[in-house]
Amino acid sequence: MRAVCAIFGVLAICAVALCQGQGVPYPFRAVIPQPATFSWDQANTANVTLAQRNKFTFQLAGIKSSVVLKDAFGRYLAFLFDSPYDVPATGVPQITTVNVQVQSDDESLFLGVDESYSMTVQAPSSTIIANTVFGALRALETFAQLVDYATNMTIAGTPIKITDAPRFAWRGLMIDTSRHYLPVPLIMHILDAMSFHKFNTMHWHIVDEASFPLEVAQFPLLSQKGAWSPRAIYKAGDIKSIVDYAYLRGIRVVPEVDMPSHTRSWGNGYPDIMPNCSKSTYYGTEPGLDPTKAQTFQVISGILSELSQLFPDPYMHLGGDEVNSACYQEDAALNQWMQSHGMGANYTLLLQYFVDNVKPIYTTLKKNLVCWSDLVYYSDTVDKETAIVQAWRARGDAISLTKLGYKTINSAGWYLDVQQPGSAHYAWIDTWTDFYNYDPTVNMTAQELSLFVGGEACMWGEAVDRINWDQRVWPRASPLAERLWSPATVTDINNMAQRMVQFRCQTLVRRGISAEPITPDWCSYEF
Repeated sequence: MRAVCAIFGVLAICAVALCQGQGVPYPFRAVIPQPATFSWDQANTANVTLAQRNKFTFQLAGIKSSVVLKDAFGRYLAFLFDSPYDVPATGVPQITTVNVQVQSDDESLFLGVDESYSMTVQAPSSTIIANTVFGALRALETFAQLVDYATNMTIAGTPIKITDAPRFAWRGLMIDTSRHYLPVPLIMHILDAMSFHKFNTMHWHIVDEASFPLEVAQFPLLSQKGAWSPRAIYKAGDIKSIVDYAYLRGIRVVPEVDMPSHTRSWGNGYPDIMPNCSKSTYYGTEPGLDPTKAQTFQVISGILSELSQLFPDPYMHLGGDEVNSACYQEDAALNQWMQSHGMGANYTLLLQYFVDNVKPIYTTLKKNLVCWSDLVYYSDTVDKETAIVQAWRARGDAISLTKLGYKTINSAGWYLDVQQPGSAHYAWIDTWTDFYNYDPTVNMTAQELSLFVGGEACMWGEAVDRINWDQRVWPRASPLAERLWSPATVTDINNMAQRMVQFRCQTLVRRGISAEPITPDWCSYEF
């Protein structure tokens, strides 16, 4: 019979040890990401517990009120107490109050907002101190993960002291709603799971070649003829609901309408903005928008202007990857235009022309550019002061981009759709070890590291939809939350594996996330 052990490359961890959390600081056996610094009373083997729900409160101090924390207090009361299977222990000291002290009443959410916090956990009163409501939000998540729901909602080793802050400002997950439409409730479900990991950026790859699920009032045929179905279109009200939902969880939403490539779906409604080429070439490659047409930039301006009103974040993703010149080469009128403008047959110059005409739209809308790394290799006018470039093609690209002086986020090595992101594995789920082990900042100079903003896990949508999203993403993306939040020195994969088992059960499954197991274990919340 097969051994009752999960094999992670050369690492073998017995399932029993995983379930018992051996080798992990006991109060933190289900905490992901690991806090920056923490201490607990290792001599105190007695537990404390939470008071009954009607005797337990979160109390706000330092500011009069908070929209973010009012919503969060209600959510976390539900997370703590709404499971009918979890009952606080009796006969032990009880935590009756968590005092949440916030220094600033500014609830603006932006890249680089202060998410730091400190916390003392003890009975009868615990304390959270944060500069902003978003730091307090991250502290509430840590507090909820310290509770051992399997042992009557106890917390061991008090007093526990934590001082915590993220390593990087951009900690994201990319979702793709073009290859498969993701219903609005599912996107909100994804945002919930992201918040459990302290992810703070949802990169929404809304549109691609497969479909155009975004309603654009100025150009209605884009979605009317480009979406999979009239039922598979995001309207302004849907987007507002998603953005508002994300905000309350401390998550920025950065939209992407990929261009000039990956735009075949645009041509269903507006064929004149696409190059004229043979059917085999058009459908066999990724045709790009036709930059020689004024209408092309009118459509782009219409899309981006509406996006700028729907998404308050100052960053919008332009895409810019995988431009294929095959269709351009076949279009006689396009090539004649290039000749008359002194470009000859140099399609890199055509792409530079495209970027030069899109940049003023961003400037007018007061938005900052985010792009895939391809764009900076065919355009030398990407603003290094304001733009952020996303590395994706190969490990090491983040170093190359920062060497060139670009602010950079990394996704190379962190593609969740890839079956072999690093070493070969027996089981799909074990790819999480590759994601955890890869730190793109290793070997960066101090100057390069100063330009590294963070990173994203990317879940491309060819093979995921509402049915299998949770199992494909969670907990494989959990290690990336830790890689982007915790200090660079947090690298013990054995420790991480043990915490993932408990975190997957007590946080993800318990709160309704259908996360895949990583090893044989027992999680009562499945039943």
